[in-house]
Amino acid sequence: MGHRPARRWRIEGDRAYRRQILRPRTLQRSFGDVRCLPSGARDNPGQEGGRRMTLATLVYLLVVLAPVSLLVTLLAHAAVFIVLSPRRTADAPALPITVLKPVKGAEPGLYENLASLARQDHPAYEILVAAENARDPALEVASHVQDDFPHVPIRIHPGARPLGLNPKVNLLAALFDRARYDAVLISDSNVRVGPAYLREMAAEMADPAVGLVTNIVVGEGAGLGALLERLHLNSFVVAATSLARVAAGRACVIGKSMLLRRSDLERLGGLYEVRNLLAEDFAIGRMYEVAGFRVALSPYLVRCVNDGWTVERFLNRHLRWAQMRRRIAPGAYLGELLLNPVLWITLATAALWSTRPGRDLRLAAVAAAGVAVKVASDALVSRRLRGSLPRLFEVLLMPLKDLAMAGVWLVACFRKRVSWRGNELRIEEGGKLAPAEARPVEIAQEAI
Repeated sequence: MGHRPARRWRIEGDRAYRRQILRPRTLQRSFGDVRCLPSGARDNPGQEGGRRMTLATLVYLLVVLAPVSLLVTLLAHAAVFIVLSPRRTADAPALPITVLKPVKGAEPGLYENLASLARQDHPAYEILVAAENARDPALEVASHVQDDFPHVPIRIHPGARPLGLNPKVNLLAALFDRARYDAVLISDSNVRVGPAYLREMAAEMADPAVGLVTNIVVGEGAGLGALLERLHLNSFVVAATSLARVAAGRACVIGKSMLLRRSDLERLGGLYEVRNLLAEDFAIGRMYEVAGFRVALSPYLVRCVNDGWTVERFLNRHLRWAQMRRRIAPGAYLGELLLNPVLWITLATAALWSTRPGRDLRLAAVAAAGVAVKVASDALVSRRLRGSLPRLFEVLLMPLKDLAMAGVWLVACFRKRVSWRGNELRIEEGGKLAPAEARPVEIAQEAI
């Protein structure tokens, strides 16, 4: 009598292996603690254990990084208060200053930005305004300011001096040639200041060891994009800048506001050295530090007014800045992740949920507490910078903004081109600019 061919099975249980004739209904069945596997299937306990160990290590790493990141962020926020604490400066004769104001387009608030410079409580200064195009509407706004403040020397100069691919440097080169004073202060078009601005900046230069003075910037402006910009400037940017100063003694030079001596810069190579760099401000700061000058970070706050910004403009701006930072300081760029505890808290919570689903409520409570601490610290820093606490909507937006910026950080790791007002450029090692392939070398300048 015929019978079905027997099939070998390996039975792994609490005892030794046995042989048994079974019908091949399934490839694998479980009976309590006895696991039935076809003899052709090979168990690999080592591989399975390795996977579990890798997963456990990853979860452990995320769980450790979350509180470490929160601690680093709190220390960075404490550094903000240290940097902004009032300090005594040396008495010195008033320093005559030429203010350089490169502009492009009649952006909202431009009149008030220019007028704030015309209201300075400083005995000797002049304001030079320049745009690439003689028909730029920003020059008409500057002309109105010139008419309204006839007692202030305000000169308007259309046209740039073509040095390289950085349009701001090209405009500054044209203004440098026309400056009356050796001390020049570079002020971006969206910067608005109080009457003591020039006096405070000049006081920092009274120290002969100081070669360059820069400021912490505070975001202002209406619109969702402007709000996101404000939240980011008033948390991450100010924290990173202050931490670099307090912990490492380094000043992150911000080109929104820079005071320097033209003669010193010329001895260091001048604007020609930074003509093709996206981060000309960072490069100038490094030139001064390498030459032995001290770069001072003034406690005087300058406001950057970004009325009418869209979310797209906010993301494009910070994607470009992230690409720039990755190219000029890759180590510091990696360290930036430690200033985003919301990211690590989110990842750690997700990892723990995937391995221990029975603790959802407790994990959620701990995660919410960590995010709340970070948001509360952001709010305190914002009050120090702006004089008031953020509104409830702004508070709720803070962690979402942090997660969005984590995405921007990641995209910047792979993107090799920068988008500058519809124009595509390549950014190379060291932050050098190069024209994009098959595109004309034509650069439009953003609100500089």
